Amino acid sequence: MILPFTFAELLVLGIALLIYARHASDYERVILNGTEFTIELFLGNRRTVVSWNAPWVRVKDPELKSDTQKHLVTLEMGQEAVQIGQFIFAHERAHLAQEIRSAINGALH
Repeated sequence: MILPFTFAELLVLGIALLIYARHASDYERVILNGTEFTIELFLGNRRTVVSWNAPWVRVKDPELKSDTQKHLVTLEMGQEAVQIGQFIFAHERAHLAQEIRSAINGALH
């Protein structure tokens, strides 16, 4: 009777490890090189790279949800939008938005 439960437990543990391994190397990278603003996201097995003209990028501060948790920082250019900041604490996301805004303004002057 112990053997079937052992196999079930090992199966559940194996599935949990696979899910963890899939997201263990996730990252977000924001690069400002002159007037080129590049956002690179690697989530799961999907890699997204967006390059924009820095003077045209709008940075939106994270808004408060009803349960006082903050949304992600939204970066927009034209009709495109990318949300970043899921790997930092919610209370630090507004500071991230301000840092990105300052870096863009500093690169333009």
